[in-house]
Amino acid sequence: MNSFEKFLDDLSNFEFRKLNPLYQGFFLMLGFAITVSTCAYFSNESRISKEVYKNMFKENFSGIIVKKYLDKHNHMSHTFKLKDSSGVYGYSFIWEKTEIGDSLVKKANSRFVKIFKKDTTLVFDMNAAFKYHDTFPEDEK
Repeated sequence: MNSFEKFLDDLSNFEFRKLNPLYQGFFLMLGFAITVSTCAYFSNESRISKEVYKNMFKENFSGIIVKKYLDKHNHMSHTFKLKDSSGVYGYSFIWEKTEIGDSLVKKANSRFVKIFKKDTTLVFDMNAAFKYHDTFPEDEK
């Protein structure tokens, strides 16, 4: 019997009740901590997504992109600098589709972002980027 087969045999014959009570407690606490951490992570993710969605919905910007960069002071987030010197957070799926010289338009109380390129116009529905969808009124204009 090779070592791997011996390991599998020992594993199949393992009984938690025969384990030292100190180790039993450790494994139970570890399992509990992993469960709580996982639940907290996913509930926090949806709350953050909801808040970011609400903030995005209120945003209003329009201009020509003069610079794309990672903002070192804001957790290396994607950022656009527009011709009027304003900074706009660049959601990842928009960041990938834009180039310097493109125009960005996002009206307040709208979930749609438009990218005007030299030869085409792209319209993004921000609901595609967020896991949280609410019943905000929409302006598709």
